[in-house]
Amino acid sequence: MTTRSTMAWVLRRGRRSVARIGAAGAVIAVGLMATDAVAISTSSLDTFATTNEGWQIGKAGVQPTQVSGTGPDSQIGYLSHLSDGGSSNGKWLMWNDQPRWQGNYTAAGVTGISLAAKVSSGSSPVSMRIAFDGPGGWFSSSPVSVGGGWNTYSFSLTQAGFSHVAAGGGTGTFADTMAAVTRFEVLSGAGAVGYRAAGDIVQAGISTNTILIDTIAAVPEPSALALMAAVPAAVIGDLVRRRRRSSRSRGS
Repeated sequence: MTTRSTMAWVLRRGRRSVARIGAAGAVIAVGLMATDAVAISTSSLDTFATTNEGWQIGKAGVQPTQVSGTGPDSQIGYLSHLSDGGSSNGKWLMWNDQPRWQGNYTAAGVTGISLAAKVSSGSSPVSMRIAFDGPGGWFSSSPVSVGGGWNTYSFSLTQAGFSHVAAGGGTGTFADTMAAVTRFEVLSGAGAVGYRAAGDIVQAGISTNTILIDTIAAVPEPSALALMAAVPAAVIGDLVRRRRRSSRSRGS
């Protein structure tokens, strides 16, 4: 698991871990914790330990699939998703509208998104973006290049790093969308990003790829990261192991 995504998860576990992580942990748990699955927070995190965590492409087509193999964090679980160049899976994209990815990113102190990805089949590298929908309309990020090996990619949630998608609706103001996000999407493709009314999604051209995804995490603002530096590494490792065991138990 990457440092930033581990930090995000430890924030979520703060209430149960104050006794273990001492004064620094108490500050984090009390000052930065948000209630699980209510809205976006610095603890929003998908590890795919047992399920696809609600990532989907809609009603038709092959949905993103949880794989019970070892991911880049040496833990069990990651996501596999394909595009076949036609039909319902013609374009590589997946979206999530679960409460943990909705709401006011700005007020929550979420300043970035990180995820691990690799191309497992098809042309490589590919251009990958993230996108958000809300009152300002759809906004998509600048692309990152994803190749055939696992790497962690970071997207800074700044206006300079995003563009309003043509015909994507809303006020056209990035801040309006980030203050009330309704849908979070990850997409890949070599074409220009465009809006598709059927399904209310954005897409970037036809492709033929299978891409693996792991550990999608909200990145907290720098002040939260500074506090996390005070948490002992051994404690973080212990919490991560406990979280994985708990996830597997719930899925069994």
